[in-house]
Amino acid sequence: MESELFSEIYNCYFLVVRRILDEAAEHGLSESDLNRIADTYGYEESALAIVPKLVSGEWNLLVKSPEGPSGKPLFFSRVKAPEPLPLTGLQLSWLKAVSADPRFRLFFTDEEYRKLDLALRNVKPLFYTEDFSYFDQYSDGDGYELDSYREHFQAILEGIRENRILAIDYFSAKNHLTTFRYLPCRLEYSAKDDKFRLMAVRVRKDDSLSRLTILNLSRIMRIKDTGKSLEIRPDIDACLEHSLCREPVVLEISNERNALERTMLHFACYKKRTEKLGDSGKYLCRIYYSRDVETELLIQILSFGPVVKVLGPESFLKQVKERVERQQRLFVKDCSNP
Repeated sequence: MESELFSEIYNCYFLVVRRILDEAAEHGLSESDLNRIADTYGYEESALAIVPKLVSGEWNLLVKSPEGPSGKPLFFSRVKAPEPLPLTGLQLSWLKAVSADPRFRLFFTDEEYRKLDLALRNVKPLFYTEDFSYFDQYSDGDGYELDSYREHFQAILEGIRENRILAIDYFSAKNHLTTFRYLPCRLEYSAKDDKFRLMAVRVRKDDSLSRLTILNLSRIMRIKDTGKSLEIRPDIDACLEHSLCREPVVLEISNERNALERTMLHFACYKKRTEKLGDSGKYLCRIYYSRDVETELLIQILSFGPVVKVLGPESFLKQVKERVERQQRLFVKDCSNP
């Protein structure tokens, strides 16, 4: 297919008919079933445009059988296994472009990536990595191209899919090497930090579940598959809600330098409540966070400088003051030793 923005094989009518053929390949469908599928996946008028042509045989895709259990005829697909939809030139070009991103390779084995690269060898990428400039991103992102990082990522992906218990050696933010058993649940990516994090639930010795923990993938030293898997998959959203601190961080956000929009975008991954403070042009934001990411949240807040003021709680304010004082001492030391 040529590079085009739209292709008719991806339009609504094609997709509705494909849904019908998929279901009709497994079991017979009544005319009311055909209307139901068309109404569910199409537009309001889709059933009127599609179903009569399928039932009458104008579109020779269904076989009409004798009366079914309900006394009405059933329709079966002539196509037992519909072929996968071919990719347009534009889709191939986009795929070629994103496959050059080192994060893309994390989700594939070397053999899978080699086959994909071979299939796209004659395709021109839609864009290049150097076409983009990330002006608001930390420069100490994860080492996606490291063999150890990719091995850990693959092990975590398999653990999530298979609900497997993993033994993880982890180098904490306080420079302590710990080893615990975890049930990996979810991976999340921070565009600001350019890092992946793992949300995992600690597993006790009796294989019961403990508390939710958030691990930075770059701090994982080793992963070992315990060979055990659990039948129960925890509700990660409920675990996140339960792990939040009772007292939220309270911020006063000024309206200078587009601060409100920047903070809302930056803290989008946190549960929060924001309200306007009268006609002052300032906003009050309460951020609910997990204790595991407290230090990271502190650093993120400080990165906004004077446009964000921390009002509480007292324990968080104390950490802010200590970190600012420590940075000031380092600054004075550097100035005195040019």
